[in-house]
Amino acid sequence: MAETASGAMLRRSSHLVLTLAFSLTGAGTVMLGVLLPVLAQAWHLSDSSAGLLFFLQFLGSSLGAVFTGAHRVRALLTGYSLLIASACALAFTTQPFEYAVFFFWGLGLGMAMTATSLYISDRSGDRRAAYLEQLNFAWSAGAMAAPLLLVHVLHTRNPRPLYFSFLGVFLLVALWIVAREIGEPEPVDFRKPVADPLASGSMAMAALVLLAMCAVGVESCLSGWLTTYSHRANLQDVTGGALATSLFWLGILVSRLASSTRLLAVLGRLRVLSGTLLGTAAAVALLIAARHGLAIDAAAALGGISIGPVYPLLLSYLLERSPRGWIFAVAGMGSALFPWMTGALSQHLGSLRLGLIAPCTAAAAMVILRWVVLPRREAWSPASAVRS
Repeated sequence: MAETASGAMLRRSSHLVLTLAFSLTGAGTVMLGVLLPVLAQAWHLSDSSAGLLFFLQFLGSSLGAVFTGAHRVRALLTGYSLLIASACALAFTTQPFEYAVFFFWGLGLGMAMTATSLYISDRSGDRRAAYLEQLNFAWSAGAMAAPLLLVHVLHTRNPRPLYFSFLGVFLLVALWIVAREIGEPEPVDFRKPVADPLASGSMAMAALVLLAMCAVGVESCLSGWLTTYSHRANLQDVTGGALATSLFWLGILVSRLASSTRLLAVLGRLRVLSGTLLGTAAAVALLIAARHGLAIDAAAALGGISIGPVYPLLLSYLLERSPRGWIFAVAGMGSALFPWMTGALSQHLGSLRLGLIAPCTAAAAMVILRWVVLPRREAWSPASAVRS
């Protein structure tokens, strides 16, 4: 009995440590977007070059999901080791090596995030959905807090202490994995595929995959470029851009919390999906039309509230049918492509506002995919949608 209680305590401690570390990967993911005004000035980056940085970071993240494999703990340790090395390299890198460093930073993030999600999902049993919701909430909390915590860096224009802070914390996480996780037996997932009318047929599955790509692409694009976009609208206010990004992530945090409680039980998955997709398209359009800081902040908050529930809904559904890293990899391609396309369009057209045509197109594509390909009504009860 003592061993059982000890094992349960160790399992709770493991879950807590990995969840806190997961929230830091959220902060690490949005770090480039928040610091972009400082990094662009220090490294003399054009919008096209900044877009390439986003592309390489999220390409690395996508590949990290592919490389995770079946050995979750080994992938955890590899991911956090890459983050430690990349944080150290960021503190001393100069042009043009920042491109390679951010690629490996993304690779470490992708492996750490994917391995954590799959590791906790595999060993959670019937509480899988609840634990995945907790992970998504923790990640969003870290992403939301990062812009406010990084305001000091925007003022001092010296991100080196931040990189060393990431290095120290990720080193502690790696030591925990070596001491407590490396000897644990890998959990085995015995789930069977779930028959669901929504997923019947290759067209519907392809639509869900494309929806996941676009959803993550819009989320990454807005979170990455909002600080710069808002800063350019009001050059005198260096903290305004960080505020817009924080409002965006606060909206995501609130909407994911709401959708994980009673919202799905009342409305059902497809109704929530339809409303959030329409709200996302409207928010991106408002962001393009906005000319002042307050309007940008309002559009950012609306965008976060709208896009927040989309990816967790799709992720929980897809993981039931294929609990492998390819899902994260495919979605990650959207996060690599759309921020890069935004920077390329901004450079070519001479306006970041016009560069936002990229996420606007993705948001419109999501609405079209929802209404043209997927069924208009749910074929299961709302309660089953919540369980999934």
